[in-house]
Amino acid sequence: MIQNRVPKCLLPAVLAASLIVSVTSVRADDLVILSAAAVRPALLEVPALFAKATGHRVKVSFGNATAIENKIRAGEQADLLILPMPQLHGLAMQSGLGMVHRSPFGLVRLGIAAKAPAAKPSVTTAAEFKELLLSASSFGMPDPADGSTSSVYLVKLMEQLEIATRMSPKTKLFPDGTKALEAVAKGEIALTIAPVTSICTVPGVTLVAPLPEQYQLKTAYFAAITSDATDSEAAHQLMTMLFSDDFAEIMKQKCIDVQ
Repeated sequence: MIQNRVPKCLLPAVLAASLIVSVTSVRADDLVILSAAAVRPALLEVPALFAKATGHRVKVSFGNATAIENKIRAGEQADLLILPMPQLHGLAMQSGLGMVHRSPFGLVRLGIAAKAPAAKPSVTTAAEFKELLLSASSFGMPDPADGSTSSVYLVKLMEQLEIATRMSPKTKLFPDGTKALEAVAKGEIALTIAPVTSICTVPGVTLVAPLPEQYQLKTAYFAAITSDATDSEAAHQLMTMLFSDDFAEIMKQKCIDVQ
């Protein structure tokens, strides 16, 4: 369960206190969030909300967790990181990047997406899941070679279900999950499996069903302020906003589980 969220009644005081900091002395446009793309729908709200609350700016960049990890290893600067724990742990252990403050941010599940409107059959058992995938005329997913968390998992899952050989000829690879979902919306492919956060926000697609519970990938994301943040005080203000009750409501609306 995600804890330490600021009570809604205290949020105005927190945001008011942040306004004491001079806009000229704290360059919030120097604040950078590097985040896994699975929580992108909620984080797209951050720049406008932070600017309205504090008068500052913040830049948010997205990628798969492995790509973000590689960027940091290559020397890219970030004030906040939002990644699964394995990537944060790896950065701390192998690159020496310190985490000043780290908290659980949200949980994202995988779902099956089809062009809207679409039938929504029962997909709660292994047999139903396999049948849905095998009966699809085509399937798409991000290229697992790029380190996509969901695609690496799906490759292993299809092998486990013994359908990899049959799925391979009709599977098309995309640069990222959004491109795969857009291809579904255009009718270029029949199905894809993606984080429910993305399915909920890409026009023209619908969530057919979450993956069956026994095959579900639940990825927990953590937010961390880095030890080389350009302005620690501003970074903590931003973190406070991300863990407020108000922002928790936004996350729920974007299909991110904050419990």
